[in-house]
Amino acid sequence: MADGPYDAIVVGAGLVGATAALALGRAGRRVALVDRRRPAATRGRLGFDVRTVALTPACFEFLGVDVPDARVRRMRVWEEEGTGYIEFDSAAVGCDALAHVVEVGATSAALWQEAEALDGLDVHCGAVSGLSEGAAAMQVSVGDATLFGRLVIAADGAESEVRRLAGAEVLGRGDFDAALATVVRTERAHGDTALQRFGRHGPLAFLPLPDARCSAVIWSQDRAVTERLGALDDAAFLAALDTASEGVLGPLEAVDRRYTFALAQRLVRDFNPRPRLLLVGDAAHTVHPLAGQGVNLGIEDAARLLDVAEGATDLGRPNLWRGFARRRRARAEAMVALMTALRSAYGYGGPVGRWLRNVGVRGLDATPAAKRWLIREAMGDGVVARAL
Repeated sequence: MADGPYDAIVVGAGLVGATAALALGRAGRRVALVDRRRPAATRGRLGFDVRTVALTPACFEFLGVDVPDARVRRMRVWEEEGTGYIEFDSAAVGCDALAHVVEVGATSAALWQEAEALDGLDVHCGAVSGLSEGAAAMQVSVGDATLFGRLVIAADGAESEVRRLAGAEVLGRGDFDAALATVVRTERAHGDTALQRFGRHGPLAFLPLPDARCSAVIWSQDRAVTERLGALDDAAFLAALDTASEGVLGPLEAVDRRYTFALAQRLVRDFNPRPRLLLVGDAAHTVHPLAGQGVNLGIEDAARLLDVAEGATDLGRPNLWRGFARRRRARAEAMVALMTALRSAYGYGGPVGRWLRNVGVRGLDATPAAKRWLIREAMGDGVVARAL
């Protein structure tokens, strides 16, 4: 390592942190990427990681690494016991895909490998145990080592240790219970189509994988129900999932291990709580996985870093990141508000509420211009998304 502090120390080598470190490194900055351990690809019984994410085309391209992906070319959304549905097609906006589904483990491992090979970017394995701020640099204790950086970027997840050490205030709600993730093999091919069904107790999503008859499943429900589903044997779980999905992909033939996780919706009050500290990704904001936008928001954070960093001699100089912090928080707030509204709308039971939703959904499905607008906004390419 050259003498002097790093331009930036990025803590957290998940999709957001590693992407941020690589973006700054490719722009010629000296960067340290820190994580407890080297990320590794994992495979389950059906050949895929049960942890998957759907990235917008822009976010997928910004990763800058070659990883296997499944392209979502169509999406179908409907409601349990409903009569209306809405379908989206990438062809409507002249795109090859609405989203790219990638495996978290394999993608994180590929990003780490790319970071190891990049000149000017150092990788460090170890837990962060201390954080202090000097006049010209932040000091970060990592295992037995001490690193110095003009800027520290916390990308270490929803339970961020850097955020805790900095005393950043977290505002939010933890009432979204839990979700279950797994992979299933189905009788019918998914046809590059993502499926989302809104039920009385929460949303259920099927995301296509590179194998035409395998789909990633994310099922959000009441915490007690989720835990009970996670404890079922494979046959009983498949029966419950088949009922919930209304057999849309035919009989479910096999299921991988199930991974359950708690849900919360939180925002940090200030994404730039100190001049030399910046929070991005889940360390700054967590949203309900209803529309799969959490990781995309974080990768957007990483992409916007470059706009501010360009031309700056000291990445931690006072007030450099204030505008970035305000804009990114506004974008996250808008997404939180949208997820809350959707959840509330579909949580309102009874025949009147269901009738109103069905009428609205059928009307939207019959309005191509409105659907194109929604697609662009969801892809982060709409007027509102670009403004934030």
